[in-house]
Formats: sequence, structure tokens, C-alpha cells
Amino acid sequence: MKTSLQQTEYLLIKTMTNSEWDNGDFAIIHITGEWKETQKKRLKSVKPLENDYDLKWLNYADTNVEFFRFSEETHPEIEEWLSEKDSVFIELETDELKKLFQSENNLNCYQMQVFKNGNAIYNAFGKHTGEEFWTKEFSLWELTK
Repeated sequence: MKTSLQQTEYLLIKTMTNSEWDNGDFAIIHITGEWKETQKKRLKSVKPLENDYDLKWLNYADTNVEFFRFSEETHPEIEEWLSEKDSVFIELETDELKKLFQSENNLNCYQMQVFKNGNAIYNAFGKHTGEEFWTKEFSLWELTK
């Protein structure tokens, strides 16, 4: 795994959780051509609502994200990368995702919340705990260029 100054298929992004026992340190968003087209449609959907001050976001089912925790054993440099930025594009070798440590919660109900300004977050919930895991806010406009 290495960082890239150019947009790649994978965005490494900081995450947070309200869990008292589990770590949700970062996520990886898989940005495919199909993903970009879907986000462009979502941006068109939210545009007419930008002046509706009561509306906060549109909520979509979306599973193009995986949540992980930092590890000294596997890619300890990730913690350093995210100490300087909220997100960074990365290049992955085959099967590298399988080596990362996932959050201990069994996550489900994956969602993307698209805000009126074109920013978004991903979130997911612990299947048995209801604890929430979410990404930092990111710009769909930037990622769909």
C-alpha cells in the first residue's frame, strides 16, 4: 500500500465511532466508475434542495466502504498518514484489504448521507450493539471529477 497524489480507486479516510470498546480508526472507500456515476445522480438529486433549510441530508443505502482499525502489525504507516490529513488516496496490491484489521463489531446498515452542499459521509452500525461508525465528511464534487 502506498499513497498517491493523484485520485485512485481507493480513498483512505478517518473515521469515528461512539463505541466505548471498539475502534473505528479509518475506512477505505472504493471509487469505481459506476460509483462516480451513482454519486453524480445523487448530487443532481440534492441540488434542488439546497435552499430547504429544514433538510439536512439525503440518506442512501451504500456499501462501497469498509471500516478498519489501526494495527502495529499491518500497515502502521496508516496512522501517520491520517495524523496529517483527513483522507488520502492510496494504491493497493492484490489482497491487501484482507490483511487489514476490521472493527470488531459486525457492521450492517451501511449508508451514505449526502448533504445539500455536495459533501457526504458514510456510516454503518453494529449489528448487535447499534453502535455507530462514520467517516469524516468528504466532497462528492471532488471525487466525481
